[in-house]
Amino acid sequence: MNIKLALSLSVILSVKLSMLRAEVVDRELESLLKQQVTINEGVQIRQVMPVELDDSITGVEKAVLWTILGPTYWRNQLSILANQPEHLRLLATIPVTGMAIGFGSVKPDGTLQVKTKISVPNDPLCCPSQAKMLYFRYRAGQLSAVMPNSQ
Repeated sequence: MNIKLALSLSVILSVKLSMLRAEVVDRELESLLKQQVTINEGVQIRQVMPVELDDSITGVEKAVLWTILGPTYWRNQLSILANQPEHLRLLATIPVTGMAIGFGSVKPDGTLQVKTKISVPNDPLCCPSQAKMLYFRYRAGQLSAVMPNSQ
């Protein structure tokens, strides 16, 4: 077998397997988040980021930005989850003000940065335009909003 062909096939197989694993994890994550909403609401996962926030938990936690989609409304949420053997466990959830854009970097003190956009006068309801950074910290089973550079 040609080495280039073998390499190409292994890359394709690797990509397909990683996509399959991502779909399985996403379905498990989506299922867990759907348990947090009512029957008339949907869930949209915006971003997942591995984080290490709690030394008492084995492994790496996941920070998840997600949206609750209601019949005529939406609300952004930030959740922290732990990878348990065979399943994910929800540790904490907090609402995120504005339209969540994505995560910023995690500060050395464990503060999560979340990039959002908020509405200013004359913005249509659909489209907030002012960028804002929000800060959150997970400690002792609690997720809270904090001021930048606070302890």
